[in-house]
Amino acid sequence: MRGASGVHQHASELACWQGRGHAMSSAHRHDDLEVNLVEDEPLTYLFGGSLVTIEPGHAALFWASVPHRLIDTPHNWRAHVRWLHVPLGRVLAWSLPQQATAQLLSGTPLITHQPDHPDPPAFDRWSQDLRTASPDLHAIALLEIQAGVRRLLRIALPTADTAEPARGRRADFPDSVRHVVTMARYITRHYREPIRVAEIAAAAHLHPNYAMTLFRQVLGTTMHTYLTDRRVAEAQRQLLTSTATTSQIADAAGFGSHSGFYAAFSHACGVPPGTYRRIHRAAAATEGTASL
Repeated sequence: MRGASGVHQHASELACWQGRGHAMSSAHRHDDLEVNLVEDEPLTYLFGGSLVTIEPGHAALFWASVPHRLIDTPHNWRAHVRWLHVPLGRVLAWSLPQQATAQLLSGTPLITHQPDHPDPPAFDRWSQDLRTASPDLHAIALLEIQAGVRRLLRIALPTADTAEPARGRRADFPDSVRHVVTMARYITRHYREPIRVAEIAAAAHLHPNYAMTLFRQVLGTTMHTYLTDRRVAEAQRQLLTSTATTSQIADAAGFGSHSGFYAAFSHACGVPPGTYRRIHRAAAATEGTASL
């Protein structure tokens, strides 16, 4: 896990729970499929370069390796949410349709726009089953979770190619948040390029020093760390979905050198790029065999 100045790296885990939304002190990331089901109040994330709002009765699915943060809004602390985390290796073993896998790994949340999703009792049952020591209940919960995720994807995917992520209500957010969203969006669009702080600040019409301070205050991390983590997330995606070499991936993800890529990736993910690829391929193969 990073220090207070960086994006927090949380361990991947299979988990299901519920609670109230609350502002995060900084952005975090974890190598899971995350599902959020929101019940009564909108829930707003700063995700990549966008404010993404999940409306009551809707659900969001996203690859949580992209840095994301629940921000401080009048709604978030009142929102009742059900969370589901599924390790990426398990998800890859499900052999989802290629379009679904590509969309999940693209770094953009998929949001359902109709209230046809697993009902609250299903989430409660999964949470209870996963806390037991029963392998049978774990297996049953996983089968139900896979079916629930597949159902959500069928709802979300028809409009995923053309629909913009749901944005937060403009009146809810101060200028500081909107400036940081603009800078985060610039990073998201240009992270493959050798961009500088001055260019990021200029996108929000701010002085670089003030922009760096504001970015850290709102996101809890520096521009450099945020940029690096976005590049790492892209490298993870390519390691999982392509046969490109690590050198090719380093270049495509925006790293200036292979040694810099190796160091940044190992620090963020806990293992070198090649090991990360082997672990997830092995996990997907193991999960796929176990489900036969």
